[in-house]
Amino acid sequence: LEKELDVAREIQESFLPSGSPLIPKMTVASYWQAARQVSGDFYDFIPLDDGTWGILIADVADKGVPAALFMALSRTILRTVGTNRSNPAEVLMRVNEIINYDAESDLFVTVFYAHWNPETGTLSFANGGHNPPRLIKANSEYSWLRAPGIALGNLPEIEIPSNAIQLDPGDTLILYTDGVTEAVNADLDEYGTERLYWTALATHTQKPQEILSGITSSVNEHTGDAPQFDDIAMVVLQRNEQ
Repeated sequence: LEKELDVAREIQESFLPSGSPLIPKMTVASYWQAARQVSGDFYDFIPLDDGTWGILIADVADKGVPAALFMALSRTILRTVGTNRSNPAEVLMRVNEIINYDAESDLFVTVFYAHWNPETGTLSFANGGHNPPRLIKANSEYSWLRAPGIALGNLPEIEIPSNAIQLDPGDTLILYTDGVTEAVNADLDEYGTERLYWTALATHTQKPQEILSGITSSVNEHTGDAPQFDDIAMVVLQRNEQ
């Protein structure tokens, strides 16, 4: 069983794209760490025919093998639907329809889905019940990309709006799953959004990989020897000129 789980982990890791894909006018870094051998958290980068990109992070509401199976299903559907649509809200609503039609289980998945247009610098996005990403502007202004939406797989029909922002050179966007903010130490004290804010703010002028390393180091320092409770996934995006 242990050997089969190790193989399953290798297969699941192969689903995850390169942590630093060559996305025009965007520098990217990503991180993934399962709480058990396999995980329900994932991210993806989807190149589209018109030169734009779909970017997503997701979290299945479970851990271990059930979450990993549902992750594989959700990832396949998201990639298939995302390849044929550029509107993030339409992508999530269609994915929700397919999951409800195909999957007879009580599991669901939260998804933040964005569409990046490097020619215009526009990031359109929709949120299916996921943690709102953190946006840090080049001038250190800080905000959350809040957007209404419900997790996929709960209801057969849902309405999710699409939103859009303009990213300027030096702007940084941090996508994460709740395994980051809900990481606890031996005293059951959560890492929380406040610590994430200060760590990200202190490092946002650096490259995405350094920002990501700063956050993961901060989380590990906070948790100490306490076992990892939940899966973790993070993606750091930074707008550049090239």
